[in-house]
Amino acid sequence: MEINFEVFRQRLNAFVFFHLGSDAICKIEQDRLGVRVTLQHPRVHTFSFQLENDALVRMLSNSDEFEDFMLDKLARHRKSQ
Repeated sequence: MEINFEVFRQRLNAFVFFHLGSDAICKIEQDRLGVRVTLQHPRVHTFSFQLENDALVRMLSNSDEFEDFMLDKLARHRKSQ
């Protein structure tokens, strides 16, 4: 499967908007090895993660894997109230 970075960007932005809202800042940096994502929002500690191209291919072909991965990231970095 070919990597479509625009589809990944759209899925990520939709996920972030749904779970955190429009005030979330999501930065995506792409290089030949994959992507690095940085997420900022008042309800989470700012965090970054890197996905290599093979992981991107898996997540683009399996939306459940993408959702599980991102929910885990949010849960791990959530600020306690």
